Amino acid sequence: MISRPSDLRGPFVFQGGTVSLQTTARIIVTGANGAGKSWLATRLGQQLDQPVIHKDALALRQGWRQRPKAEVQSALAAQIAQPQWVLDTGPTGLTAQTLSHATLVIWLDPPPWTRFRRVLSRSLRYIGRTRPEHPPGNRDWPGLRQWRFLIGTVRNAGAFEAAISQALGGTDTPVLRLTDRHAAQALLGSLQTPGEGAERL
Repeated sequence: MISRPSDLRGPFVFQGGTVSLQTTARIIVTGANGAGKSWLATRLGQQLDQPVIHKDALALRQGWRQRPKAEVQSALAAQIAQPQWVLDTGPTGLTAQTLSHATLVIWLDPPPWTRFRRVLSRSLRYIGRTRPEHPPGNRDWPGLRQWRFLIGTVRNAGAFEAAISQALGGTDTPVLRLTDRHAAQALLGSLQTPGEGAERL
């Protein structure tokens, strides 16, 4: 089921079925830290043969230093001008400009403790290294910043939900709100790939 936000609570869920290729031309994958955005965006890009835009890659310099906001927005605008893409972003990337270009928004919204476990596991897996979705020179661990980031996955859960809900509340773009990995896997399984026949809804 594809729906769109009506209030701060949702719900917006995927209940099986299929999603059309037309809808998946320009996808935003959003959510809080540890929601699985990069994982799903990468797999969508591979399955649909579309470029994947990681907002963090546009926003970060070396050593976790942020690029100026205007510079990031300019780079993002150039990227979303393409006819097809998958954008991996948190709530800061849910601007009027990106939403107006998107044909589908996927909101990954697992429970806070699931996100905490994922962030911890991911950080240990990439300890001392840079994750694939980040530019070089941004080591995942160890460091005080990473501990604060980890604690924030639980402490800031309500703020993330409110920010995303507010951003999506004014858009006409269809929204899927997925609350677990099984729903994300079901979505991937439902997508029609080029050459498979009639478009599915």
